[in-house]
Amino acid sequence: MSTTEQRLAANRANALNSTGPISPEGKVNASRNATRHGLLSAKLFLEDEDPNEFQAMFGDLWRSLNPVGALEASLVERIAVTLWRQRRLVHAETANLSLARQPRKIASGTSFELGRSYGSELKADELTPLDADHAEWSEKVIAEIDALEEIDLRTLKERAPKVFEQLTSDAEEDEEVVDEFVASHKGGLTGYVAELLLWCRERLREAEARPGILMLADQVRAKRLVLSSDTLELLSRYQTTLDNQLFKLLKALREAQEWRLKTIEPVALSPHDDVESVDQAA
Repeated sequence: MSTTEQRLAANRANALNSTGPISPEGKVNASRNATRHGLLSAKLFLEDEDPNEFQAMFGDLWRSLNPVGALEASLVERIAVTLWRQRRLVHAETANLSLARQPRKIASGTSFELGRSYGSELKADELTPLDADHAEWSEKVIAEIDALEEIDLRTLKERAPKVFEQLTSDAEEDEEVVDEFVASHKGGLTGYVAELLLWCRERLREAEARPGILMLADQVRAKRLVLSSDTLELLSRYQTTLDNQLFKLLKALREAQEWRLKTIEPVALSPHDDVESVDQAA
């Protein structure tokens, strides 16, 4: 065998040996080995990000792109990091929307739409449907109070059982007997009944207004499905930057792989081969 033939044979053998691991297990191990460099340092991941998820994505990229040599491996690593940042961008968009749609923010936005000033703003728990039984209870308490001709404990117990039940419950909550609770209350029993009447009427007004408030809150919530123009512009610019980086990296990888394949010297005919023997072999 001539020197030229020996060199060509050696080139072909080296090319076969340099294509990387063949078995699935070998390719996975190769992908793990390639990620032991600087890209998988703690600086790449935020505190709530799982490096194992990046590793899984990187392993898939390694198997599909099949890099050979340090240059191609480095490009695949950079592609993986770019895709990871694109994924992070999606998380950032979701986080912005979630923050804007927090119950407290929706309550504030609904208050603004209603023209409520500071101090009269809606609270987050006011954006839930009222219990129909609670509204019905308020109506019955109001009816009992309106029907009273005089206010004393005996009359309440006999003619306004729901009022008396609430009085007893409030006294127990203050760890007092009913007589002591009434005596210590501002305005005595009459004052207590008047406050209860006002409270129940306020609950009914809330029940009447709540459907409209909930409808408006739904509109505010739907409006906040779209990012603000400033945030959207910032995320769009970053997305464009990442898309350009990814395109350039994929192009560079393709060119590196094409260059590698072209540098593998093709099998050449020996000067001693004649055309006739080649034709016969064909």
